[in-house]
Order: sequence, then C-alpha cells, then structure tokens
Amino acid sequence: MEEIKDREKILKAVERYKKVSVVGLAKNVGKTTIVNYLAENFLNSCVMTIGRDGEEKDVLDGASKPQVRIKSGNFAVISSKYIPRGIEIVETFDVPSGKVAFVMAKIDSEVQTVRVGGIEFTNNLSNYLLEFCDKIIIDGAFGRTGMASYAEAVIVVTGVAGDLSKNILKIKKLLSRKANREIQEKIFGNENFIVLSVEGNISILDPDEEFQKALEMSKDADFIYIPRVIDESTLSRIKCRVVVPSTDFVLADKVNFEVLRETNVVGIGVNSSSTKNDVNPRILMDELKNIFDDIIIFDVLYDP
Repeated sequence: MEEIKDREKILKAVERYKKVSVVGLAKNVGKTTIVNYLAENFLNSCVMTIGRDGEEKDVLDGASKPQVRIKSGNFAVISSKYIPRGIEIVETFDVPSGKVAFVMAKIDSEVQTVRVGGIEFTNNLSNYLLEFCDKIIIDGAFGRTGMASYAEAVIVVTGVAGDLSKNILKIKKLLSRKANREIQEKIFGNENFIVLSVEGNISILDPDEEFQKALEMSKDADFIYIPRVIDESTLSRIKCRVVVPSTDFVLADKVNFEVLRETNVVGIGVNSSSTKNDVNPRILMDELKNIFDDIIIFDVLYDP
C-alpha cells in the first residue's frame, strides 16, 4: 500500500474543521502557497485575511504580494474597489478598514484578500460567513498570531526565511498548555480583570489601575491571571504560575505561562526556499519532525 504523503495528511487533518488559520512566523515563508493549497483542495471554502489591506505590494519591503487563488464556486473577502472579472459579489460590508465584498468566483480566479478589522471582528464575520460556505481559511498576517486561538485548527508556516531557531521557539509558545479546570473555574466570570489566588483566597483587581499591586502580590500567589499584554520583563517579575487569555498576550517567546484559549496546531508548513538562500527540504523537515514529533510537518512543493 502506498504511503500517504505529508501534504495529503494535512488535508485529512483539517478536513473536519470549519475554521482554519494559516499563521506565518516570518515574512516570505510561503504562507500564501499553503493558503492556496487548502483553497484548491476544499470546495465551498472562503479565504479571508487578518493582515492584508488589499495592496499589490508589501508595505514593508515593496515586494509584490502573491495572489490568492480561488476555484470556481469558492469564496473570498476582498476590497469592494477591486472586483476582477469572473467574480460575483454576494454581499458587501462596512467594516473598520472600509468597505469589503464577500465574493464568489464564477471561474477559477486570482484575488487580493483584504483585512476586515481586528481579531474579534474577523472572528465574528467568519462565523457569519460560515452560513454560506463549509470552511473558512484565514490568512494570518506576519507577526500576528492572535487569530490562532479563535480558529479550530492552525497551520504554522516556517522556513529558511527568518531565524529558524526563533521560529521554533514561537511554535513552542503557540503550543502553551491550557490552565487546568480548577484555575479556569476561579477565573470564570472575571476574564476582564486580574485574578489572583493566594492560599485559596481569590482577589479581583483592575488590570489598569492595580497592575503594579498585582505584581507585588504575585510573590505569595498560587497563580495570577492577567488579561492584558505583558512583555518579557514583566513576565520575569512574576514568581507564581501565570495565566493569560491566549499566547498573543505575551510579548516573549519563553514558554512559562498557561492560557485560557489553547491553540490547536495541526500542522507545520515548511518552505525550504527563499530569495536569499535554499536548504535541503528533507533536512529542514527532519529537523522539525525531531522536535515536533506529534504534529504533521509538510511541504506542499516538496514531498518525496
């Protein structure tokens, strides 16, 4: 019996999920290639993004942005100002970024997806669009992993672009464990406040006005829950178990905290080529498989 290839395994892994996020850990790692691979293989799917603004060139480095390919009958969220031929508007929306269009391809087409707003707004819109399609494929922006905690399944994309060792730390961070049920129950109903447990006694503090007080109290606490973004310096000052809403609330790659919303990483997409250098794709995939042995490692362009 012929062995199932890794790039086929990832399709099987995400098949049952309705909301899939593809998160790039650096620029030019081939994220759009994987988005296109998913869109090509799942009918009645919709591609949307948390990062693009509909521009043809990247605002950071001026490079041409790759097009998103959608098959006939599939959907996308694009700027209402740029509707290519063969694309039919299903509905338009006024969103924080302007007016966008939810469209269906009448023929196989290429489009530029457009950012609709922040993470929660994108999540709410994607839930609505699932009334029209079977699967939402969310193109995660460079450096933004917040949408990952809202998706049912996440594919992380890495490669030779960027620092691979740092990207490995970012993946480990995304895999931060979920706080146990006992801690969750103590936080429940107070998710917008700092919650401390000191010898079983719960304190509820304002995250803006009492933040420093909470940090001082943490030295005697069993755990502290912080619903605001914290950096590595702040994290190092906390001497007890730390819980945050999701991994993007911590601006550090150290994995010494827990989350309320865990990230379901089902695959790691690999790009062995870049504009600057190439590596042997087998070596790159094997290196990642040795570290993340329970996650599918795949390269849609190379799969021996």
